[in-house]
Amino acid sequence: MTTLAPPLLRPPPHLPPTTHNLNSSSKDTTLLPLSSCDEIHRLHLPSLIKSCARYRHVSLGRQLHALSVKLGCLVSDPFVQSSLISFYASCSLHAIALQLFEELPEPNIVSYTSAMDACVDSEQPELAFYLFHQMVKSGISPDSFSLVVLLSACADNGALNLGCGAHALALKIGLELTPFLVTALISMYSKCSSLDSAMLLFQQTPEEIKSLQVWNAVIKALALHGHGSDALKLFEDMISGGFHQPNSITFLGLLSGCTQSGLVQEGKHYFNIMTTKFGIEPTIKHYGCMVDLLGMAGLLNEAFDLLTHMPIQPNYVVWMSLLRSCSAHGDVTMAEQVMYIIMHGEIEYPMGEVGHFAIMSGMYRKAGVFDRFAQTRHLVERKQKGKSRIEIGGNMHEFSVGFHGLHSSEGNKIIEMLDVLDVKLGKQKEEANGEHHSEKVAVSFGLIKSNSGMTIWVFNYLRICKDCHDWMKFVSKSYDREIIMRDCNRIHRFIGGNMHEFSVGFHGLHSSEGNKIIEMLDVLDVKLGKQKEEANGEHHSEKVAVSFGLIKSNSGMTIRVFNYLRICKDCHDWMKFVSKSYDREIIMRDCNRIHRFVGGMCSCRDYW
Repeated sequence: MTTLAPPLLRPPPHLPPTTHNLNSSSKDTTLLPLSSCDEIHRLHLPSLIKSCARYRHVSLGRQLHALSVKLGCLVSDPFVQSSLISFYASCSLHAIALQLFEELPEPNIVSYTSAMDACVDSEQPELAFYLFHQMVKSGISPDSFSLVVLLSACADNGALNLGCGAHALALKIGLELTPFLVTALISMYSKCSSLDSAMLLFQQTPEEIKSLQVWNAVIKALALHGHGSDALKLFEDMISGGFHQPNSITFLGLLSGCTQSGLVQEGKHYFNIMTTKFGIEPTIKHYGCMVDLLGMAGLLNEAFDLLTHMPIQPNYVVWMSLLRSCSAHGDVTMAEQVMYIIMHGEIEYPMGEVGHFAIMSGMYRKAGVFDRFAQTRHLVERKQKGKSRIEIGGNMHEFSVGFHGLHSSEGNKIIEMLDVLDVKLGKQKEEANGEHHSEKVAVSFGLIKSNSGMTIWVFNYLRICKDCHDWMKFVSKSYDREIIMRDCNRIHRFIGGNMHEFSVGFHGLHSSEGNKIIEMLDVLDVKLGKQKEEANGEHHSEKVAVSFGLIKSNSGMTIRVFNYLRICKDCHDWMKFVSKSYDREIIMRDCNRIHRFVGGMCSCRDYW
């Protein structure tokens, strides 16, 4: 809408009214008439592009991109350049955003920051790190905006040392300490499991800089680390001291803290007063926290009632939260009710998503209902076939499972490459029917078509399976290639040695370090008085990572581990035992929260 733009940057009044209606759901009414392009002044382009980004209007944004080329702004105007990069990143067209950046003749601080932001949004933090180093190397001094983006990448990747370096750089070059920057620093420290640093920074920050966003960041940090009571106390200090009035994000942090600490009554109290006392309407995320809180406490009926009577339509994420709680408490009957709603209600979930079937199959197996276990397991295995994309020489190539229909000479070369790799891997040709997973096909194509030593980038639409993950590690070592693969869940970077990423069982790790890790795990099993149930090497990855930390780090040093799944009870007990036996602090961030193991105790108090 025209009123959203500052007066000097509003579109000329003589343009057709439909051009300004960016919030309309109709694509026909929002397309910019090409005959009117000449009437748009180049000064209006950045604000128009930002409006397209705000409303995710791809078609109009592309027309403005074409217009900027026509007017010569793409080469000469840094504001147009950065606006277009941000626009494509906002619309999840990250490859185009980064391609735009690469084509800039002289990138500046604004375009670098926009490109880094696109990397963070597309879950490519390592590329954001690279761009930041390139920017500094080129003589461009970072500003607070570029540092905030870098800190966000550090937080997502658990890169504490790099985050500390960014903090030190900010102090060295004398950057002004703004609420924006302080919030990013607190978030980085907390997500990198350094709560003490986050709290120290908050305490040392002048009161005039402590905006509501800063307070919210600290409350969220305490919640993430399982200090729910401390988060509530900090909230009360903020209110009683008259510093700020809370907003929706404040209560999200509070409810998350109550959930992580099992503070059921407190959670109910704050969920109630956010509406009655502060006039804040709960969002789906607030209801999700309450469902988690009640479900984890075993109050499944209460959680179900909340979901079925809430004024907002519950989504797939919230129902899955309750389903996981049913699984944790072994309530098959309630789980079946939830499954029925997911399957037959108006619940939208991503194509190919089979998480609900996986949970139910596990519950049926534990309950001994093997006929239903077989049925649900079959549905899990019938999930959507995968597709992978790879860019070679500026062209994007897409492959599906088995790459059926590819009978060209290149197709034959790919088949030969896959056969060679199977032989090298010592693997039987189980996939002789051609049903190779698409990511293997894409990487084989990359090995054939790209020059030796070049990085292979692959984009996969589904989560990589364990077999393909092991295969990627093998290929990266055998061919001395870096392979970067983005699946639906995260970025995987396969490279010979520099990054230690452990998968379940760490198959294929036959080095001296691998043998030391196995020996360490065996010693710990003996100390724990545990039978060697995992003699086949199927140790969970967090155990492998901690064992590696015990071997490679000095006595007394903290071991920090980042896990992409929720820690299981067996590993949780194991971590407590190791922290006591070796007098080590172990800090582990899983997909749900941060666990701090000291002297045989965990910060979550065995509630997670």
